[in-house]
Amino acid sequence: MRISAFPLALAGAAVTLGLLTACSENPQPVAGIGTAASASRGAAVYPASFRPNLVRPDWMKAAPANRRRTTNIAVAQFGTTSVLWFKANNPNNQPPAVCEPADSTNGIRIDRAGNLWVPDGRADTTTEYAPKCGAAKLTIPDPTGEPADVAFDRLGHVYIMNLNNKSGLPTVNVYTTSGKHVRTLSNSSFSVPMGVESDTKGNVFVSNLTHSNQGIVVEFAQGKMPGKQLAGVTLGLPGVPAFDSKDNLVIGDWEHLTINVFAPPYDSAPKTYTMMGASIWCPLDRQERHIYCGDGANGSVDVYAYPSGTYLYSDTADLSPSGLVTGVAPAPPAPY
Repeated sequence: MRISAFPLALAGAAVTLGLLTACSENPQPVAGIGTAASASRGAAVYPASFRPNLVRPDWMKAAPANRRRTTNIAVAQFGTTSVLWFKANNPNNQPPAVCEPADSTNGIRIDRAGNLWVPDGRADTTTEYAPKCGAAKLTIPDPTGEPADVAFDRLGHVYIMNLNNKSGLPTVNVYTTSGKHVRTLSNSSFSVPMGVESDTKGNVFVSNLTHSNQGIVVEFAQGKMPGKQLAGVTLGLPGVPAFDSKDNLVIGDWEHLTINVFAPPYDSAPKTYTMMGASIWCPLDRQERHIYCGDGANGSVDVYAYPSGTYLYSDTADLSPSGLVTGVAPAPPAPY
């Protein structure tokens, strides 16, 4: 059985690192304490103490029968082998389409052209798939570690974040859309990076849990070194950054179960909304009317109104707590 690192284990207020099996339906700690850098491939960004709630909670609302969604949603589950696609108009919570292969996959992302990018945590590769459950187009081998999230900037660069580096600090590798490596981003604060995203100006942001267990966000101006920590952003367990067209930073805190909206220049207190279940990926849709959160605790995609933060409903078809919902990718994506 392959051993994998689920890097965050919660013990009261303390956060330590533990090893778990990626193959287990209900992950259990199996060995000691390790680091993300020394861990083997196939790591999920979930705490080692994560115990999914197997009973549908009272708060969860089914998708309304009269819903007419304008956004298709791709969803990855770490414990399954395919990306699921929920159609834009799915008024009765019908089962999603089973599409692109995905193995030990955390974050997924859709680019402006509609291509879906899927990191493979076991093969240490990221593959671009054509729109509408299309064929593989490009596969980028990761030179430094395990790919766990993907982002794009307005100039066409691809940013692939590593969860577990083979040696040294975690990194974000930057590529052209043809797969040519351009540069590498890193920061001395990087310990357990959670996600990467760019704003509409081409600046790149990486959320990270530091060695001292502080959730922060590091900005790389124009996608280049050096990185600088955002002074006003401090979280418990940070989710993946997302941005609206005004460059408001939308980011979850899955320790405190909040969705936080920071206005630029990100140096003051955020607007905060209640998160219904532990969610790392909470992207916006193109219209910036909804936030779609991959709820690993309850096996669902929880939908919130934006900018009000009001919880609306949950998609649950073919999703489960044991599958560990991770990446969520609206199509078309939010502006970048």
